[in-house]
Amino acid sequence: MEDIFNKSILYDLYGGLLSDNQKLVYEYHVNDDLSFTEIGEELHITRQAAYDLYKNADKKLKDIDKKLMLSVRFKDIEKIANDIKSVAKDNKEIIKLSNKINNIIKGGNN
Repeated sequence: MEDIFNKSILYDLYGGLLSDNQKLVYEYHVNDDLSFTEIGEELHITRQAAYDLYKNADKKLKDIDKKLMLSVRFKDIEKIANDIKSVAKDNKEIIKLSNKINNIIKGGNN
């Protein structure tokens, strides 16, 4: 489960750098939990081609993150926002700001 969460974070951060086919295969496998056989049938490619697209996309996302390390920063900011919320107790303004940070991290609007 942790691995899927990490893959989702990497995809959210860097997915725009993948080819259209890599994006489709990665989304189908990680987000929709489709097998490579199912992905191949959906995209009219072989199971092996679907697997290769996925592996190449996964490697590319990991390589980019190794260089930029945004996922580590992302997790650190999320932890700090949660720590702030737990320390804030009844201070509604601080809790509201912490919630805004978490919302931004999760891709929502402020």
